[in-house]
Amino acid sequence: MNKDDIQQLMQQFDQSQLNEFALKNADFELHFSKQTPAVNAAPVITTPKAAPVLPTIQAPLVGVVYLAAAPDQPVYKKVGDHVAVGEVVCVIEAMKMMNEVKSELSGTVAAILVDNEAMVDYHQALFEITPDTAD
Repeated sequence: MNKDDIQQLMQQFDQSQLNEFALKNADFELHFSKQTPAVNAAPVITTPKAAPVLPTIQAPLVGVVYLAAAPDQPVYKKVGDHVAVGEVVCVIEAMKMMNEVKSELSGTVAAILVDNEAMVDYHQALFEITPDTAD
């Protein structure tokens, strides 16, 4: 099973009614899970001025995220760093393959939402970006 097969499975799973999917082989194990929102009976309290929601860079696949190219290397991006479209912000290891995650946004890193070496889910937010403003 290659990267394209896994991405195709993820797309089909995402579009399906399934909440969980697992595939086990002698060489690897794959598990997908959709998080369902919890039912909340408590009243919703709105604030007069909600903080603006920042756009995020999301994980394109399930795997382990690395914020630096190697343990002895500096992180790709820190809070406050500028990021350009197409710039590598981290890598995700899936099935012993390293996959670069490139930014689709241009702006300043406002927050890093994951820890180094954490397991991430498909479409999980990794970085919050304050977009560049057009002058």
